[in-house]
Amino acid sequence: MKINLNKLKEFVLARKNPDGGFAFCKPLQSTLPETFYAIFILKTIGERIPEEGKIVKFLKRSIRDDAYSIYWTYKSLSLLEKELPDRSDFILEKLKEAIKAKRSGEIRAGGITATYSFAMPNVLREVFMLSEALRLLGMEVPKFVSSFVKNFEKNGGFGLKRPNLEETYYCLSVLGFGNKRNLEFILKHENSEGFVKFPQSYPPYVEDTFYALSCLKILGYKYKNRKIVDWIAILQNADGGFRRSTYGGISTLENSFYAVASLKLLEEL
Repeated sequence: MKINLNKLKEFVLARKNPDGGFAFCKPLQSTLPETFYAIFILKTIGERIPEEGKIVKFLKRSIRDDAYSIYWTYKSLSLLEKELPDRSDFILEKLKEAIKAKRSGEIRAGGITATYSFAMPNVLREVFMLSEALRLLGMEVPKFVSSFVKNFEKNGGFGLKRPNLEETYYCLSVLGFGNKRNLEFILKHENSEGFVKFPQSYPPYVEDTFYALSCLKILGYKYKNRKIVDWIAILQNADGGFRRSTYGGISTLENSFYAVASLKLLEEL
């Protein structure tokens, strides 16, 4: 595997702001998702987390009562092995609200993503984030949540409209298990380099590869493919970060997270 870990480290650290958080790029403000991506990458490649106390302060003062904020804060604090603020009552209430809103056809607000674009509302993403937050607190996901996501299974995959890898990842993560049809659906997205957005499409993208490999882990499927490892290595740009696909693109912390997490799932890091 030909990945320059020193360049990757430099890429990540170049996005650290004085407030302790990490940003898409300077001089943009720090965000909770970018901060998680940075912490994950540094810990996975065995690097020290700089000014950890400052990062923790940034995380704790940035948390808000919404699914996105709680999820990203909890994920980062868990990686840093810090105590999580208990928002369990709020999380359980938001789970009920999200499911009720979907059933009634109510349109929920989106939110700012790690790439500073407005995210379209997605009840499966919200339910996934809230469920993961509960698990990080050591609590079980309520049965009504599992029953809800099962409604979105179609032809082995999951999706609000058509089944896809991203929403299949959300739903299988909530359930914690799957079946043979789920496995067949995921493997249909495999090509000679990585995993594609739709069967027989091209090119593969690093985020879809992460979703697929994560699903395969949930299913307990032992997956090995040297070509995918080599393909991910090709995605590293000269600045040390990773792009989405072989056909160009800028480096981002988000893409770099998907690349590093995929290599970890493949037991290459």
